[in-house]
Amino acid sequence: MKNDSTRRDFLAFSGLTALALPAFAEATPSTDDSHGYINFLKGKGEDIVPEGKWKATHADILGPFWAGGAPYRGKVTPPLAPGELLVMRGRMWSHRTREPLAHTVLDVWQADHKGVYDFQTAQRTDKRPTLADARGFSGGTQPARKNFKNRIRLITDEQGYYEYETIKPAAYGIGRTTRPAHIHYMAQAKGHARVITQCYFKGDKHIANDPWASKSPLIVDLKKVKGEYGAYLQGQFDLVLATANA
Repeated sequence: MKNDSTRRDFLAFSGLTALALPAFAEATPSTDDSHGYINFLKGKGEDIVPEGKWKATHADILGPFWAGGAPYRGKVTPPLAPGELLVMRGRMWSHRTREPLAHTVLDVWQADHKGVYDFQTAQRTDKRPTLADARGFSGGTQPARKNFKNRIRLITDEQGYYEYETIKPAAYGIGRTTRPAHIHYMAQAKGHARVITQCYFKGDKHIANDPWASKSPLIVDLKKVKGEYGAYLQGQFDLVLATANA
């Protein structure tokens, strides 16, 4: 009875005005893996390799629009953002151990359905970026964190999986060429080298003439999926992290 009373007191206390955990609050007991779920997955032997080859993921340019401190969430775009719904999923792997990488931190950022980043929106400019901008040597003014759009961080689960919802970004002009649609990734895990890269989409006519996409093996084949509440695009993108330099 004492525990029940304590929990009721805690629930009554922990409203929107609570600024700290009360001293009487008890830790939630840990739960055993009673179903052996993790061991079951590992023992199946049919889901133990990444999409693609066993080599460190191809690196790509950072670009000018990365921003630190993006919010942790599973949806990249704002609510009801226009564009074609896209669900990206994948798995992080260690090149050294050939095992999934749990608790990998992923930064994900992209342009919107018109090929515009939140940096550009914040500046209220239609200035066409240059090739130097694309390499990351210069860029726009970072918006306030509360105005971040189309960028998130997330953490892979205990089996290295991640998934997020977004919209398929648009291609956009840069210099005298057009960058194909792409999504930026930055992946960091303990004991492994950070990787900065981008994924592109199969069938994009701009890939062949792009200085970076044309050399990239990271071309994702998007599939149309019919779900319970409607249709959406789905892409699979696995990353393999090399061992950190000593």
